[in-house]
Amino acid sequence: MTQDTPVLAANMSQRAVMQHLSLTEWKVVAHLPVPAGPGMLDRIRGHGWIELRGMKPRTEIRLTELGLAAMRAPVVLKAKPKP
Repeated sequence: MTQDTPVLAANMSQRAVMQHLSLTEWKVVAHLPVPAGPGMLDRIRGHGWIELRGMKPRTEIRLTELGLAAMRAPVVLKAKPKP
């Protein structure tokens, strides 16, 4: 990651999963304290924020350095358009 490359910000659900992962190395997906379905995991992995290994029911997940940066990036709230 360079200074010219902006860090994508994670949404609140993604942040909750990544925040739990930032505490340790590999975690079993089924034991996460927040629900993380295959769709969410695919999106997070697509951004390069996590690594997955293993197969169900023992699939394990780990936060990457890019994921740590995305988790720490400020949340940008979108203003509602005026009617």
